[in-house]
Amino acid sequence: MTTLRLYLRAGWPDSEPGLPWALLGARGEPSAQGDSAPAGWPRADRCELILPAGRTLFTQARLPAAVKQPTAAMMGFALEEGLINDPSANLYALGGELPDGSRAVAVTEAFPVRRAVAMLKSAGRLCDRILPEESLLPSPARDGWSVARGSEGWLLRLSATRAAWLPYCGETTEQLLFARLATQLPPASLIVCGAEAAGLIGSRLPAWQGEPKQLAAHDWRHGQAQQAFDFANGELAANRRWRDWGPALRRTGLVLGGLLAAQLALTLGQAAWYAWQKQSLSADIRAAAKPWIGGQAMPGSSALAMTRAVDKLRLSHGLPARDDALELMGALAALSGRDLQTRTLSYEGGRLKLQVADVPGETLQRWRSQLAAKQIRLDVTATQQGTKELSLSREP
Repeated sequence: MTTLRLYLRAGWPDSEPGLPWALLGARGEPSAQGDSAPAGWPRADRCELILPAGRTLFTQARLPAAVKQPTAAMMGFALEEGLINDPSANLYALGGELPDGSRAVAVTEAFPVRRAVAMLKSAGRLCDRILPEESLLPSPARDGWSVARGSEGWLLRLSATRAAWLPYCGETTEQLLFARLATQLPPASLIVCGAEAAGLIGSRLPAWQGEPKQLAAHDWRHGQAQQAFDFANGELAANRRWRDWGPALRRTGLVLGGLLAAQLALTLGQAAWYAWQKQSLSADIRAAAKPWIGGQAMPGSSALAMTRAVDKLRLSHGLPARDDALELMGALAALSGRDLQTRTLSYEGGRLKLQVADVPGETLQRWRSQLAAKQIRLDVTATQQGTKELSLSREP
């Protein structure tokens, strides 16, 4: 993941067209640097805005024990006596809780930072972190100092949560300022960044007797912010929820899409298998029925042809045919006896039709149920001559 680090130069964007920048790799190593307008900045995954040294006040505030989640307004109220401007005109970044129960706080003027963030947004850049330059100094050992020379003054990191900036004002005045800091927070160890700073620190801290540890010169392009105060919160937060959750959501979407595709393929395969089974079963039924219907039946008329084929087999074994007028008449005669007066009689296509005199409905209902037990269907219709037509046929 690459990071574009921008150094907030005074007067930008009103009187300065561009900003110094550095492109950092995944491990914080600079791969490119320059000084240009927003159009000349390289693309990066993240963006950091560095506040020049001296623009941030590092202090501490004590809040009531009942306050579990302090807000910027609470910090401003707690620090009001030590501020030279209105508390609402500042931005506040909270640090950790100190051993004495107070809370470390970093304070900076809000207007230039808000102005810069707004301009960066208009240029398509979102600030993931807004850091004071002092936090880029090496983190000192417990009760130690980290010291570096900047372009306009001394940068001091007095602990993990305390820092200071002393302007260049002559050796004597600087000695007094260093002595005052040493009285408040005497250094147990000293880290000096750069050979020039190492050559001058002895004259600024004559009372400190020890050998300082010398590191490379301070450069905001190279420093790693550890336990830093970050002003990119609240209204100034980047809110890159999609960037943070996007990869996980994309992976989840790919997995769900794969599962859906597999389920769809399985469903289509199962439907195709059912269709093949249906077609195979239909072919088996047609092949089994062909000898019985003689290959003459049309779709929808196979029942009658098969009935006739069964009748031929029954007759060949000395049994009465199902499609037989005599059997139908015998079944009806067994029920009606000699009382049934028939006017006309016809037989065609396995159906026996008789026109008879009026027969009571109860009698017809009884005949219908008794014939149904022999798999013979009885249908009754009234004619215009006042008679009734009985129709008898074998049920399939």
